[in-house]
Amino acid sequence: MNITASSCPGVGQILFGRMKRSIRRYIFSFFLLLSSLLLSFDGGLAQQGFYSNTNVVINEVQANEPSSYTKLEWVELYNADSLSHDLDGWTFVCKEDSTLIPPNTVIPANGFLILARQLLSNPPDSISFEGWWGNRSGIWGDSPEENYPALQTDMSLTNSGGTVSLLDPVNNVQTFTWDKDCGDGTSWERVSVDQDIWLCCVGADKSTPGKKNSVSTAYADKIELNIEPNPFSPDGDGYQDEVIFQYTIPLNSELTLKIYDIKGRLIKTLAEDWSQASGEITWDGRDNDNRTVRIGIYVVWAEVKGSSHSIKKMTLVVTKK
Repeated sequence: MNITASSCPGVGQILFGRMKRSIRRYIFSFFLLLSSLLLSFDGGLAQQGFYSNTNVVINEVQANEPSSYTKLEWVELYNADSLSHDLDGWTFVCKEDSTLIPPNTVIPANGFLILARQLLSNPPDSISFEGWWGNRSGIWGDSPEENYPALQTDMSLTNSGGTVSLLDPVNNVQTFTWDKDCGDGTSWERVSVDQDIWLCCVGADKSTPGKKNSVSTAYADKIELNIEPNPFSPDGDGYQDEVIFQYTIPLNSELTLKIYDIKGRLIKTLAEDWSQASGEITWDGRDNDNRTVRIGIYVVWAEVKGSSHSIKKMTLVVTKK
């Protein structure tokens, strides 16, 4: 977790202003504590201060909004504590924009809170967070899928790279910086609260607002591979024309995935030294020369190298419907 202010413009100015206010608060707190000490008969002290909960973290970032609708950008916070917390006094910063989170903005225990660029729209339509990930009623929180708090904030995220920051009331700063594009509608997800490791979402919906991150349980100590459908029929009739390889590999490893015929001849290289820990690879049944393969049995050869080494072989049937 980055605790410096230099990684996002605007953070430094906010910290300077807060520092001046904090000095006045601490002076007041000192005299308040001194008064409590003098008036106390049992030697107890009345504690005065500002609460900071490091268990509230930036958890997911939708930088590349679906279908280029920039209003669909959002950032998810997660509270790993067993208690809910009011984020009054916290500040969200992106580029030159900053949003002071208002009082009574409560993030539930082990729950989520969404900071959305456009939470609602009037009239209700899909070009808002509520319209895209809710029930399009124009009201947030009136349906089962809207069972987590959400707040509209100022932000303008860039697909290919950027930084967002979160400041708590005592000026602790956490940031997330990305330097590549996950793809249209695909979010960045944090691996876990304890690890500042981020990967592109591998879920079918490409993002998981208000839900457990798709990458949080997507790791294994060896290669895991699932093939669907098998058999498949790349004959262009619109039914099972493609096959999907769902894979999981250990962190800090690289995946190579190839297709061979039963005589051991290389037919198609689908992945070469891929480092993403979990994901999907689609094959349309064409070989390395862009020709549709013949009906028959093929060998799927997967190899993982890096932090561990393993090889997995499976058969794949190409048929015709």
